[in-house]
Amino acid sequence: MHNEFDFLTQETFNLNTRDTFLADEDFRNEFLFGSDSLESESESSAEYPQTSGFVYNIVKSSSTFSIRGVISDNISETFELANSGDLTTLKSLRIDESEVAATLYYEISNLDLAQVIYDQIFNKRFPLEEDLICNISDPGFSWWYQRSDDAIRINFKSHKLEGSGERLKLGPIGDVCIASILFTRLEKAIEEKMNLLEFSISEKHFIIKPKDRFHRVFEELSLVFEEGELDNDAQILKGLDDTLKLYLIELATIRKFWLHIEALNTNFDYSTTQNLLS
Repeated sequence: MHNEFDFLTQETFNLNTRDTFLADEDFRNEFLFGSDSLESESESSAEYPQTSGFVYNIVKSSSTFSIRGVISDNISETFELANSGDLTTLKSLRIDESEVAATLYYEISNLDLAQVIYDQIFNKRFPLEEDLICNISDPGFSWWYQRSDDAIRINFKSHKLEGSGERLKLGPIGDVCIASILFTRLEKAIEEKMNLLEFSISEKHFIIKPKDRFHRVFEELSLVFEEGELDNDAQILKGLDDTLKLYLIELATIRKFWLHIEALNTNFDYSTTQNLLS
């Protein structure tokens, strides 16, 4: 999502140009992890997967965090490079050799999709408490999701939330302008699969309300946003042109990675939350 978080622009610039800032040991050590699965990853330094994905670190300050790392076609080999003191790898991770054991990894088989995640999420600063700073000039980086019995509502910017009720914060999973264009194109394809009572898309929101709330396509679309899941044989993908098909796959892939990031630390408050901004 470009140009939607003005107050972070300078920090993001500094992130990419002042390596010593992120390499500072005291700064990096502020980020404390509470996940048992994370400990098992860092402690099993001798057994990394021979698969593609990310090798990365999460760097946190008092109010923001960022994800720094590399796309790897072999996670195990990347760790070998880091452990051997390869300066390029260590610099990308913003660590020294003593910190390799605490570095994280994420498996993803498709390197093209890994690049999509990297471009959307990595090397940017995000606030730890997004809700406290959201307003018209700083609308937040997250999309918001609401599922009622018979409809899905996606709000693209927090300060434009409409209505009331509980919403799920989805994270920075897409660009609003691209979403507006491609969801508009998606309407006709979905109408061919199920009857719709409402389909609305704007720069503020995306709303879909089917006649049959139990329709398979509706459930598949829900899973994209709720769990980052989309099967290759999903009904919603059948008959779509390549652009729309790839877009839905990318949305699911980014959402799934963001769920992974959320799970690493209880300091992230990305659970379902009551809308207090409307």
